[in-house]
Amino acid sequence: MKNNLTSTLVLTLATLAGCTQGTPGGPGTAVEPDKQATIGQTEDTFNLSVPVMSSSLQQGSTTEATIGIKRAKNFGEDVSLHFADLPQGVTTEPANPVIKHGDEDVKIQFIAADGAGLGNFTVKVTGHPPKGSDALVDFKLAIAAKDSFTVSLPLLSTSLKQGETKTLAITVKRDKTFDQDVSLLFAEMPTGVTFEPESPVVKAGETETQVTLMAAADAALGDFTVKVTGHPAKGADAANDLKLSVVKE
Repeated sequence: MKNNLTSTLVLTLATLAGCTQGTPGGPGTAVEPDKQATIGQTEDTFNLSVPVMSSSLQQGSTTEATIGIKRAKNFGEDVSLHFADLPQGVTTEPANPVIKHGDEDVKIQFIAADGAGLGNFTVKVTGHPPKGSDALVDFKLAIAAKDSFTVSLPLLSTSLKQGETKTLAITVKRDKTFDQDVSLLFAEMPTGVTFEPESPVVKAGETETQVTLMAAADAALGDFTVKVTGHPAKGADAANDLKLSVVKE
């Protein structure tokens, strides 16, 4: 049972760390629906792929991302890439990248100016072939302020049985210029679930702290979203959502 659970978790994490695909393009998309492939890709089409998780970029910095292509049978053309809805102050290098025939991906630099817009954005990536329809995929991009930090939590939902105690690692990812204590606050905790220490702090120079979650024997059952907020000594807070499932003992 333990081996099966481990294998499942590894497979799930691999999926989360992989790529996501959008709408296919190429001449094959014009084929009548009843003649298109029901499994796999229709012949003479292609799909673009981008990272599943949002790519993080701070003002005044650069990050690299990979745009991949999956080619179906008979499609071997060059595909030019175009980016729409880029955040204000963010550019790409190269500005007009091309995935050459025979290549499986291309590296893109996202460059944020010092005054780039802050927040979470969806960049529309279009793959344009020499003939046939375009392929589309959404690229998630998060822009953070300089001298900032983010709060990182487990990707998967944390499961907690009634009456159980579990340790949780919370990570603070720091900008190279950010070196402050960060106090952690928890909101919307399920009834009967508490944590220790009550006021955890990730000290300056540290990147992680351990928090112990404790569920009472009669803790509320269900799936919950706990908001975890990091509060620095000065500057803006950073927050993230912890997915928590409370189940019967």
